[in-house]
Amino acid sequence: MTADRNQPLVNELPHVSTRPDGRRPSKRLAATLASSALVFGLLAAWGSASAWAWGKLGHRVAGRIAEARLTPNAKKAVRDLLDPGQTLADVSTWADEVRRDRPESATWHYVNVPIAESKYHPRHEDPKGGVVSKILDFQKIVADTTAPRLQRQEALKYLVHFLQDMHQPVHVGHRADRGGNDLQVQFFDEGSNLHRVWDSGLIEHTKPTEADLTKNLEARITPELADQWSQGSVEDWANESLLAAKGAYLIPETRKEIPKGAKLGQPYYEANLPVAELRVEQAGVRLATILNAIFP
Repeated sequence: MTADRNQPLVNELPHVSTRPDGRRPSKRLAATLASSALVFGLLAAWGSASAWAWGKLGHRVAGRIAEARLTPNAKKAVRDLLDPGQTLADVSTWADEVRRDRPESATWHYVNVPIAESKYHPRHEDPKGGVVSKILDFQKIVADTTAPRLQRQEALKYLVHFLQDMHQPVHVGHRADRGGNDLQVQFFDEGSNLHRVWDSGLIEHTKPTEADLTKNLEARITPELADQWSQGSVEDWANESLLAAKGAYLIPETRKEIPKGAKLGQPYYEANLPVAELRVEQAGVRLATILNAIFP
């Protein structure tokens, strides 16, 4: 199931922009979420060292979408920073792979925005740093041509991963169950937890290959959508995840909160797969936007 990108826009949504000009984030995303009954509900985010966004497939697909949209200058600059033969898809999971050896980076993968809040604010960041602030930090390092190559290379790898993490809805917000890790559910009759459903269960349910999923998602990204998604700030994009996550804990048929042990099947899948796919697409487009701006 895919999101309808041509449905009417809605205006009765919470104001979640943090831009000085007051501009809202993508109205098309808001329309998709509203029509899917995903706007209202409770939000969860993670606090677990074992919870990784999107899983390997989602990260790599977002990396491939981004790489295909790089300008020649940006593509060359990225190639020069990475090791020979490496791609954005190849390094998209690096931040997870080194996380155990770099415990200081644990909080960088998410931001805990309280459920009652309507938008992200820097005060929600962990004192050690959170996903929004670290995206901005690493963006500056990548752009600093006076910084050592290894430092810029690692900053690029972190930037790739954290921008993708931030687009995974349950990586923005706060909940006592460690972002769904402690909420055990049955997903198509298999034991899981809600965070894992969002990391990989939704987009991997039909077992698509990396190439096929990339092709299918890329085919839906029109020039108009790419241009629209490229607008706004990192804070705006975090607020989109906050908005998207508000439906993650709701049973689509009843709009009630998902209880422990709930059986989530086709209705939950159909209601939430469009959001998961949309966020992977947007992560890829926006990563390319940032890198093209860094390397004009």
